[in-house]
Amino acid sequence: MKKAFKILGITLLSILGILLILLLSFYKTDIPASENHEKYFTDESQYIELDSNKIHIRKMGKGFPVLLIHGSFSSLHTWEVWQKQFANDFTTISVDLPGHGLTGPNPQGKYDTDYYASLLWRLVEKLNYDTISVAGNSMGGQVAYKMALQNPGKVKKLILINSSGARLAADTTDFKDQNTFSVFSIINHPVFSKLMTSITPKFLFEMSLEQVYYDKSKITDQKIQLYYDLMLHEGNREATLKRFKQRAPSEFESLKYLQCPSLIIWGKHDSWIPVSHAHRFDSILPHSTLRIYEDAGHVPMEEIPLKTAEDALKFLRK
Repeated sequence: MKKAFKILGITLLSILGILLILLLSFYKTDIPASENHEKYFTDESQYIELDSNKIHIRKMGKGFPVLLIHGSFSSLHTWEVWQKQFANDFTTISVDLPGHGLTGPNPQGKYDTDYYASLLWRLVEKLNYDTISVAGNSMGGQVAYKMALQNPGKVKKLILINSSGARLAADTTDFKDQNTFSVFSIINHPVFSKLMTSITPKFLFEMSLEQVYYDKSKITDQKIQLYYDLMLHEGNREATLKRFKQRAPSEFESLKYLQCPSLIIWGKHDSWIPVSHAHRFDSILPHSTLRIYEDAGHVPMEEIPLKTAEDALKFLRK
C-alpha cells in the first residue's frame, strides 16, 4: 500500500512538474510600446491625444472622409488594402481603439462601445470634419452604428461588416457556440482569464485566425505575428479583460430610425457571428443593401479585400 501511494505521489509530482514547465514556456511579458512603435508605426501613422489616450491613426488618400473601425482583438492593420484601394476617391482614417494596437490601454479604463463611439466623434472633430462616412467590422460595426445613432445628421453613409449588435435573447451567445473552444472561452473563464495577462501562447492566435478566416491558406506567419505582437503590446491584455466586462446595450432596435444609406457586408462562413445576423440588420435598417460573400468568414475586408473594397467604393460613390 505504501509503495502504491509512493508511486501515485511521484506520478502526481511529475504531472505538476510538466504543467509548470508548460506554463513557464508560455509565459510572456508585455512588449514595450516603443518596440511595437518601431515595428508598426508607418509614414501615414500619427498619434492624437484624446481624453488622456494617445490614439494611433493612419490617414490616407484624398476626398470625403471615411472612418474605418476594427473589431475585437484586431487593429487598424485590418484595413491596409482598403485604404490603398480608396486612396484616389476618399480620405480614409483607420484607428486603433483604446486597448488595441499601438494606442494601448485607456488610462480611465473605459472600453465599452458607447465610449468608443463618443471618443471617435471627438476624433472626427479634432480632424476638422463635419460629416463623414463610417465603416466597422465586428465590434467596430456596433461602434460605427452607435456613432450614427449619436449624430445621425453627421453620418453620410454607414458600412457594417460582420457586425456585432444584432444578437437576440434566444441566441446562446454573442459569438461562437459555448461548447467550442476559442479565445472567448478563455476570456470568459474565471481562472484562465486571469492567466491570460501573463500566459499567452502564440498558437491561440493561429487558432483564432483559423476560426475567422474561411480560406486558411491566407493565414501567414507574418499575420499571426502581427496579431500576437499587438495583443502583447504593453497593457493590451489587461485592457482586453476589462473590455469584456463592460457591455453597453446594443441599441439594435434604434436602428429603425437611421435614415442614412447602409451597406451590410457579410462573410457567409462566419463562425463567430452567424450570417443570420446580417439579415437582421437588413430587416431593421430603412435604407440598407445586403452583400453576402460565399468565399469569406468573419473579416471579409481582410480576407477578400479587393472584392469587398470594390463593392464598398461603388456604394460610397453613389
